Amino acid sequence: RVNSLMPRARTSKSVRLSSNSPHSLVRTRTTRKSKSRRRPTPKLLAPKLAALREALGLSQGEIAKAIGVPNRASISGYERGEREPPLPTLLDYAKLAKLSTDVLIDDEWTVEQVSYFTKNQTLKR
Repeated sequence: RVNSLMPRARTSKSVRLSSNSPHSLVRTRTTRKSKSRRRPTPKLLAPKLAALREALGLSQGEIAKAIGVPNRASISGYERGEREPPLPTLLDYAKLAKLSTDVLIDDEWTVEQVSYFTKNQTLKR
């Protein structure tokens, strides 16, 4: 007998009980979802951030202080592409370099263009 208070799975494919006991409340998925939930990220963001920092003549520690990031390791992760900087950090990068965030995020802008505009500061927001 199944406890009438316990909700049943709608289909056997969607969710199954982890044991045959009617008192089991643990549910597990029968299959993994096929699509990744990860959102697309700009391919050139990491090298652009590194080029921007180098064009400004700052170390990772100095830029971390300038934009309010707690440690240099986060900057290193952003520049290697291991971590994606949060939006406020991207805004701080852009303000520091006097660039639009579009330049950093849009892959149509090359790393060389970012470096050039940062050095010459000809591209204003």
